[in-house]
Amino acid sequence: MPTRALWTLRLSVAALALASARDAWVPGSAVNGWLFMKAGLSERVAASADQVGAAIMVGVMVSALLRPSRVAMWAGATWFLGLALARWDHPGEAADHLAPISHAVRISALIALALLANERTQSAPRNMVAAGWALVVGTALTFCGHGIEALAHSGPFVDLMIGTARRWTDLRLAQATAEDLLTLIGLQDLLLAGLLLTRRWRWVAGWMALWGLATALSRVTSMGMDSWHQSVLRLANGGAPLTLFLAWPHLARPDPVPLKP
Repeated sequence: MPTRALWTLRLSVAALALASARDAWVPGSAVNGWLFMKAGLSERVAASADQVGAAIMVGVMVSALLRPSRVAMWAGATWFLGLALARWDHPGEAADHLAPISHAVRISALIALALLANERTQSAPRNMVAAGWALVVGTALTFCGHGIEALAHSGPFVDLMIGTARRWTDLRLAQATAEDLLTLIGLQDLLLAGLLLTRRWRWVAGWMALWGLATALSRVTSMGMDSWHQSVLRLANGGAPLTLFLAWPHLARPDPVPLKP
């Protein structure tokens, strides 16, 4: 895989690992809430799970930046899967039934990096193709999840649009207008996901990268720099398709020559 694409993936994984470690350590993760509220375990046990999760994510971040390790990446992917399932099965109104789909790109980014964890596997055609497909499927699922939420006029999405318009312009965006825009955005996200899976055009990955980064940064543009961790956690929404865009020719015709990260 080309060096630029590999480093894009590594930095994306490091970024989401940093934000996930912060979330587990400071406010508490969805796993914490599920263990305490749904499984009935003590607060101490639930907090210990968060400490383990934060430690895993710190390890993932360091590994992604210095030397990707299969063990670290698979452990991180398992933690993100646990987070998604905990949000999906969370009791009460906090439940997010689309979480396993919407968070798929985070899991697939770590799986892809696990498949490319050393120089030998980076140049193996089978591993490169598998890593590419992991990113394709994960990116498409996440865009599908976000598209469904946008079509449903999700409250947080409406707030992001109104908040961004209010903070950066003099425009007072009406809720009805925001909902109309979300309908268009939802249709776009579903269309892009379908094209990425079926047509595999490179420009689709490029547009998804730009749009994914823009939506990730919307947390900061709407709520300010105090929400940096929410944007950083979502950088893989743009980083994964950007990796695909940069590596596209090599994924189509894997290069047998080893490339250093």
